[in-house]
Amino acid sequence: MSNEYIPVLLSTIVVDTKVGCDLYLEVCENDKINYILYCDETKVFNQDKISGLIKNKIGYLYIRKQDLKIYSKYLEPCLKKVVESDDIGSAAKAKIVYDVAKNIMEDFFSNPRSGVPVGRVKNWVSTTVGMIMNDTHSSPLINILSYDYYTYTHSVNVAILGLLFSKCIGLKLEEINAVGIGLLLHDVGKTHINFDILNKKGKLTDEEFEKVKMHVELGLKMLSQVGSIEEASFFPVMQHHEKNNGKGYPQGLRDNAIHQYGKIAAIIDVYDALTTRRPYSDARKPFTALKIMRDEMGGSFDEKLFAEFIFFLNQAV
Repeated sequence: MSNEYIPVLLSTIVVDTKVGCDLYLEVCENDKINYILYCDETKVFNQDKISGLIKNKIGYLYIRKQDLKIYSKYLEPCLKKVVESDDIGSAAKAKIVYDVAKNIMEDFFSNPRSGVPVGRVKNWVSTTVGMIMNDTHSSPLINILSYDYYTYTHSVNVAILGLLFSKCIGLKLEEINAVGIGLLLHDVGKTHINFDILNKKGKLTDEEFEKVKMHVELGLKMLSQVGSIEEASFFPVMQHHEKNNGKGYPQGLRDNAIHQYGKIAAIIDVYDALTTRRPYSDARKPFTALKIMRDEMGGSFDEKLFAEFIFFLNQAV
């Protein structure tokens, strides 16, 4: 039964709000753990409830696993308050930041007709950048990355790694925000690619690969129609499959013709793909992934940035 419930920090719940899902207390009786309804989804969580829990030194409530999406959506508008709280540890903040981003991207990939969630993406990126800039340690966010591959988790992994790496190489605040937006949205064009092709276990046929390659230009077209994304954020979308030796797509750009943000996206896109479980391959360890990138993909990446990425991972993990 305990596997059906997950803990949520009391300090993440805002006074006089409805969380939107049932909240439970964990009670141990006769060496048996039970979960007792404390506040149902229709009720406002008021100060009296919080004060009573604090008085009894209760720092956690519990939700059903199936309600994590509801809870993540509840946290989204108050994410800035959560990450700035001194009452919440770095590991807990990292999990909340990750779950909120995953929820945003899962919403989009499951229902692309609702439109690209640019406002939600911008708010998440700016809040996460603020947290990263004020935190000297990258490991909580690195440790929370998902190693099961879905297009939406890949997007979040790439964005988080890219934000941390961008800070490491000294990009300015506005630059980190711009690259972060582009990284979180770099694969939006895949919503127009057949799901069976994207998740095929075997090798793609030439025709299937040509269809997959279309996601870059489809993504660019989608974001261009939004009208509220600055031009700099397009580079990770346009260029995450370009290679330094000119053998990438869609334009076959070489070396300095590829923007710095595109070069960052190319490195991290491949690294995350190698270190997560795919329908056709197991996840590689970081060292193995980097070795494959160096030995089997020679010329694909900017050498200076790739060396800095290796240094960043050594410091972060």
